[in-house]
Amino acid sequence: MDQIKARTIEIFLPTGDSKEVSQAIITNESIKIIYISKSEIENQKKRISKIQGCYILVGKDDDGSDLAYIGQTEDFFQRLNLHKKEKEFWDGVYVIQNSSDSFDQAHLNFLEKLMIQEAKKVKNYKLENVKDGNNFSISESKENECYLYFSTIKTLLKTLGFDLFVPNVEEFEINEENKFYFKEKNNNFSGEAIFENDKLIVLKNSIVSNEENVKDNYIQYLKFRNKLINEGVIQKNNENLIFIKDYPFNSPSVAAGVISLKSKNGWEVWKNIEGESLDKKYRQK
Repeated sequence: MDQIKARTIEIFLPTGDSKEVSQAIITNESIKIIYISKSEIENQKKRISKIQGCYILVGKDDDGSDLAYIGQTEDFFQRLNLHKKEKEFWDGVYVIQNSSDSFDQAHLNFLEKLMIQEAKKVKNYKLENVKDGNNFSISESKENECYLYFSTIKTLLKTLGFDLFVPNVEEFEINEENKFYFKEKNNNFSGEAIFENDKLIVLKNSIVSNEENVKDNYIQYLKFRNKLINEGVIQKNNENLIFIKDYPFNSPSVAAGVISLKSKNGWEVWKNIEGESLDKKYRQK
């Protein structure tokens, strides 16, 4: 193991329930992140009152899509109580603080803007933020500190199971050997995907059926397709509907259904360049 890259992460559950409060910190580093459910805010007053930092509200929008809001504050407890009155969508918050209390306004402005930009680039969540953050000036040394802080923030959030900044497939090598295809003659769709970590990841530029009228037993796929259109995952390009980003599906059959707007056995219809199905490649071993 590379000792330079090795780090120890400590997880602490103050209430014993990770769904209520969970805290993560890398030993020998100053960034600490605490997840607090909305219902636990009042009980955690001592932990977050009069403490500054950045935060991420998380929840669902009216369509059931993942929604987040990124902000900064000089007093977490006061700001979160204000959000409880003004923002209804969220059910929990990730509080990001510096345990050495060395954040200043320049750090907070830069980190807030950086997190908004990165979340918009990855597109795992819709953002409720209207603006991209505040305009500000920052020294080169503090800017470098912020990039180091952000690296730790991404690691800790991922450890806590929050994927706001985690790209779907960028860490995977994509080549003809691990690609799978879903095509049918005389149909206006064409899917490409890879299978990683028990998920079928439909790749950018896959073409989706643009039909609007489907049989009742296929309506679930039409709704899912339209949900991805509303989220900006699928967009119209000339006469086609295409994926503009890689998107993971828990089920190969659902992925095939969304692309074709028909019921398909995804384990059989997704095939590699050799003609092997997902089933033969991964389940018949």
